Amino acid sequence: MTFEHEVQPYYIFKICLLGQGGVGKTCIARRLCFDTFNANTRLTIGIDFYTYDIPLVVNGDKTYVRLSIWDFGGQEQFKKMFSYYIHGANGIFMVFSLFNLNNTLLGLDWWYEHLIKQNQKDTPKLLIGCKSDLAGSLEKVDELVIENFSKKHEKVQFIKTSARDNLNIKEMFVEIAKLIMDTNNFKYDKIL
Repeated sequence: MTFEHEVQPYYIFKICLLGQGGVGKTCIARRLCFDTFNANTRLTIGIDFYTYDIPLVVNGDKTYVRLSIWDFGGQEQFKKMFSYYIHGANGIFMVFSLFNLNNTLLGLDWWYEHLIKQNQKDTPKLLIGCKSDLAGSLEKVDELVIENFSKKHEKVQFIKTSARDNLNIKEMFVEIAKLIMDTNNFKYDKIL
């Protein structure tokens, strides 16, 4: 949702999508911002940027929070740009593929380690499992692997998504906005 009016956003948050190449980060951003899905989306080269506005009520007045979404290419050659990319992040999505759970979830360890090196340990984070449409229902073993990973990394909240089916896409962005505002004691009445 984009507001076409002269009101300035009440808050602007930088949101970073992290994870290995091909896990679904770009499909998430495009589903949210353009309500489109393309199964043949190409890997992001470097960084792509998106903007999305979420309606908000602050002190009884309708306003909005603007999300500046940074989609970072997860291939090895882009990891050297990580310190520039993550600087100033207000919220972070740690993204993996439910369809390729073992490789992509464990690949997030590198990102967590480097977030700590970049003083981003306390930045609000959500663990996002993509491609639930391909993975089907989670097996008990998979649930335990995800739960253990979450516990290992400060009990980060897990959200299962599908860009193809538009499952929990807007909800994950609303959740990170709430998490950022609550963590930082930013005032707001409610998200619309």
